[in-house]
Amino acid sequence: MTPELGSVAPAGSSHSAQTPAGPAGPWPADRLSHDRVGGSWLRRPTARAAGVGALAVLLMLLLDLVILHERGVSGDEPFYMAMARHPGRPHNFPYAYRVAIPWLVHVLPFPQVVGFTILGVLAVAISAAALFLLLDAFDVPHGLSLGLCVGFTLSPVLWVVVVRHFRNVDPASVMVMILGALFIVRRRRIALGLTLLFGIGVHESTLFLIPLTYAVWATRLADPSAAADTARVGLLPAVVYLILRARVPAVDAQDIQGYAGSFLQARWSLLSHVPLGVELKRLAYTYGPVWPAAVAGLRSSAFARRGLVLVGLCLAAMTYATDWNRVMFFAAPVLYVAAGVALRRRPRLAMLLVVALLATDLGYGIYLQTGGVVHGIDHSISHVPVV
Repeated sequence: MTPELGSVAPAGSSHSAQTPAGPAGPWPADRLSHDRVGGSWLRRPTARAAGVGALAVLLMLLLDLVILHERGVSGDEPFYMAMARHPGRPHNFPYAYRVAIPWLVHVLPFPQVVGFTILGVLAVAISAAALFLLLDAFDVPHGLSLGLCVGFTLSPVLWVVVVRHFRNVDPASVMVMILGALFIVRRRRIALGLTLLFGIGVHESTLFLIPLTYAVWATRLADPSAAADTARVGLLPAVVYLILRARVPAVDAQDIQGYAGSFLQARWSLLSHVPLGVELKRLAYTYGPVWPAAVAGLRSSAFARRGLVLVGLCLAAMTYATDWNRVMFFAAPVLYVAAGVALRRRPRLAMLLVVALLATDLGYGIYLQTGGVVHGIDHSISHVPVV
């Protein structure tokens, strides 16, 4: 087992009391050595991660086949559908800059709904597989990792995506965040840079990975070496995003609550109209029992503590938009790792966590089918875009 920064190695371990911050950084090994030793291929983490991804595909397709879908279009759907039909035209702010998924749908040789479904299912599968590998990097037992990955796949945010025929960028957005976190932990600079380049075309909030990179790679508060490494990874994606903002035409920005007016006026205008009870309820069931487990994991996981940078950025983003549950979904890699680390040596509590998480997911799914789809998921909230 590879202890985290500041942790004490088990008795008899070859590790010293603290993992040194060498060239690979003060983080758990990614355990790629498991793929270089003998033994059954099916027992290796990468093979199991592929199995988790395949399971996610089956779950998504099964849900899409049997559940009741929302009639018509609502939420963000009209914007992404219009972008997929006419990618070269001006589109509504801020959706106009989220070009990757609609443009891919446009070039795929399938009907639009099929294109969105293919990309959405693929993104969820990659997210689940990457989450499994991320949890494995922190020595979370594979049984608990599998339960968390299934709970993630069936999470309320993704339930809504399926109900709306995947015509959304949420699956691709969280895929970028989880892959980015995995490459940050493994210090795969090129892979992280490429992930960020794709991410800026999916959703602007994937740029949150840049400060997370520094927070994880730095060995002290002001670390010039980590800052230089972070700049090498993040500078090109940031510049490309600025070019995207400058070159892609967007309309009606002045009509979007949370963006119109001065900075302080826009924040107050949005927050004063937020249905606080509804948003807090959505935040609660988005992660369910993962919330208290993640809090418990802060004590034993340095990655989780440094990952509070990502949670803080999500909290700040909530002053730009409602749909707070979707905003906080960007912090999934940090929260799931924190929960997994907290319970990796407590099998009974881990089992209770997985059961409670699946019960939360399925309970939300039942509510969505019996109430949300029938009456309209957003019927009680005037539409305000997620950042």
